[in-house]
Amino acid sequence: MSSHSNNSASSATPLARWGQLLHHYFLPILMGVYVLAGVAPGPGSAIREYPISFLPGPEIHAPLAMVALLLFCAAVTIDWSQVGEVVNRPSLVLVALLAGWLAPAIVVALLGTLLPAVFEHDASAGMLVGLAMVAAMPVANSSAGWTQNSGGNVALCLALIVLSIFLSPLATPQMLKLMGLALQESDTAKIERLVTQFSGAKFIAWVIVPSALGGATAWLLGRERVVSLKPIIRLITLSDILLLNYANASLAARKAWTEESWTALLSAVLIAAAVSVLGIVVAAALAKAFRLKRPTRAALLYGLSMKHTGLALVLAGEVLAESPRVILVIMMATLLQHVVAAIVDWRMEHAEPD
Repeated sequence: MSSHSNNSASSATPLARWGQLLHHYFLPILMGVYVLAGVAPGPGSAIREYPISFLPGPEIHAPLAMVALLLFCAAVTIDWSQVGEVVNRPSLVLVALLAGWLAPAIVVALLGTLLPAVFEHDASAGMLVGLAMVAAMPVANSSAGWTQNSGGNVALCLALIVLSIFLSPLATPQMLKLMGLALQESDTAKIERLVTQFSGAKFIAWVIVPSALGGATAWLLGRERVVSLKPIIRLITLSDILLLNYANASLAARKAWTEESWTALLSAVLIAAAVSVLGIVVAAALAKAFRLKRPTRAALLYGLSMKHTGLALVLAGEVLAESPRVILVIMMATLLQHVVAAIVDWRMEHAEPD
């Protein structure tokens, strides 16, 4: 991600400089993480299997705790005064939330019919499950970073993130059930397993609770303290995203690079790109319909084109570890949505002002 504001190196702390470097070179570093997962998957597998048992209840593994940390950090950075501004346009928020889930579901339904006719079943088997998982996810935390980077309406983007995360225990299982109707029998069975996982108390405890705790922490600390902590929060967030992607990519990266056919890889790329591209189209249509200015348009472009693939990776790894193509599509979606975001950022930077 390129930054539009340059902080002087002399005033930045070492942690802040590391955070700026990770932020600036995030895309190539993410690509390097996927290569590393293919070349040396061992440490990633060890991270994935590392047990966490400091809380009562069933034992969970490190990636779910890493997602909880990611959600907590995102919620800590919420500026409640900004979020309050969004109340003035509830219809826009509601339409954007519905579009963020329903539009990708339509794509899954269409591809469920078209894909078997275009590619052999062996080349695309399981991939639509990966697409369904991505489509059913809440808005990505990283969309707020891209929105801020483009001078967009961060309040709107944060509202979409927070509301979609809080609604996901209700919306995600229903969206998965809906999309499962368009898939083949073998894929439908996988979807049913995912619905069971999404509907459980474990999902609520490790997704909703961290978000609520983060929001409460932001309120207790106050805006000034949160601003002073943002460089550390950014470093923690970006490091967590990279480590999470490495751990979960270790499930599928080596097989993808060494065993999959070019047809299968092409299928994965096209399928993974579908959600982001559709999000851009829908956001542009909403921006025109609501006559939105540049900052709000930017928030919609990022919010509707970026899904919480980190959460999708963790849940796919927990439930469908034996289906590497599901993981492959989610990996590709993670990479491609940042590529699409970088293109949007470049276009907005060079576009004429409203």
